[in-house]
Amino acid sequence: MTMEKKVIKAETTSFRCKEIPLTRRELKNLLNYHIPCLCCGMEMLHPDTYTEILDNKRFTGKAADVIKELEPFEKIMHPVERQVFNMLKSMSEKYPDKDFQQLLVMKKEVHELALVKIQSSIFNKISFYRRILPKKTARQLRKLIIKTNDIIFDPEPHKPFSRRIFIHKIKNIISNIENKRIKDEILTIARRLPRSSDEVCAFVVKNARKRPEVIALNLIHPSVGTFEHLTPKCFKGQNNSLNFALECCYCNNSRHHFPISMQIEENPYMPENAQVQIDKLISLCKKDLCKKEYVENLASTLNSLSDGLIDIDVTNLYK
Repeated sequence: MTMEKKVIKAETTSFRCKEIPLTRRELKNLLNYHIPCLCCGMEMLHPDTYTEILDNKRFTGKAADVIKELEPFEKIMHPVERQVFNMLKSMSEKYPDKDFQQLLVMKKEVHELALVKIQSSIFNKISFYRRILPKKTARQLRKLIIKTNDIIFDPEPHKPFSRRIFIHKIKNIISNIENKRIKDEILTIARRLPRSSDEVCAFVVKNARKRPEVIALNLIHPSVGTFEHLTPKCFKGQNNSLNFALECCYCNNSRHHFPISMQIEENPYMPENAQVQIDKLISLCKKDLCKKEYVENLASTLNSLSDGLIDIDVTNLYK
């Protein structure tokens, strides 16, 4: 999958209304009504609820007690986080006096082996390209792969493997390759390296070295509702509801500054999920809890920025 950076020109985006339809407070209040994420379609956690959790220090104790605190949020957890939560829930029944970190440490070895298998397979696929790369680039790539393999196969490395740093180094190595197709293929393979949000084994390995309360918060943080800038700020996107959509923290962070059309490549059901969110917003409009102008502008902007891939039906807004 190509992840080429595309320039989004803010001036080409036509907003249906000129006045700001909702204040930040009004937009955030919509999260009180079980709004699904624009991208993944999952229900989002109100950010004020998450702030309250941060403030009251409920997640520092024994796993059995923390499980009880987390159970009300299980239904809004993302798939990997829910799997980890259920694993911890099962373990806490057998080891009620241990905390979350101690439980993850017990599971770390088996999950680390599973993670290394996935990582080494991906490194081997990247290494294949050394046969067709310029000699200097091939040597640099070989050196990076050898060094990285030394890290992941070392039970106690000086510094743990960082997916982000590895991809950054890959980008630097292949930056001068003229063949764009090969460059894109290498980056696509590198981006398949597991993240803690994608694979249970990566979550366990990454979080086993963190404090128990941080592990607990990481189970629900991806579900927190956020304001997604439809046109990213780095492309001069407006910082108000003319340019805001409601997305979970995970989808918002995953998009970075890439175009919405590329976000759809990663999330094929996004157009359908966007329609579900719009339908929910329309139902709130009929109860005077949302403004028609916001829905009209959101539908129009999504269609424009997605090159027509998101074609929202708003006919119910006028019935």
